[in-house]
Amino acid sequence: MTPRPGVQDDFLQTLVKDKTNVSVFLMNGIRLSGQLAAFDQFVVLLESGPGVQLVFKHAISTVMPVNGRGPARDRTEASTRRDEPNHL
Repeated sequence: MTPRPGVQDDFLQTLVKDKTNVSVFLMNGIRLSGQLAAFDQFVVLLESGPGVQLVFKHAISTVMPVNGRGPARDRTEASTRRDEPNHL
């Protein structure tokens, strides 16, 4: 059985795929804005205006879509996973 990707990977992958504008809040309070272009285990690549920023995940406090709503969840997935604990 192949392990299922974690919540973080699902969330970030949806933001990349949908080219969602996001605000990335750093641990020191600075807010960065743009679109997530890619990510891996340690970094996210944020496109903003004419440039690209490589941001280390350990420096990130929060990633939030600019519209204030997260990626839509499949209702059937939510209902079938109700008995499982949330591993955040």
